[in-house]
Amino acid sequence: MPKEPANFDDELRDIIDQKLTALIREMEDADWSARDVAFAINDVLKSKWLDRMTALQDAREAVPKGFLSDGNEG
Repeated sequence: MPKEPANFDDELRDIIDQKLTALIREMEDADWSARDVAFAINDVLKSKWLDRMTALQDAREAVPKGFLSDGNEG
């Protein structure tokens, strides 16, 4: 999970909830259980989104304030 709590407004949460509900219903129509779909969504979010966002945030935080690149890092 992200280190910082999300600060989403209710509208965004409602849109995401509606989209996920529709996806789960569609997958149930294709004979997947809601449980399996929910766990798959969790796995995809964690492996392809949350871990990457956390790593990028950690990298940004590791850069000293006021750092100016000369293009020769690394």
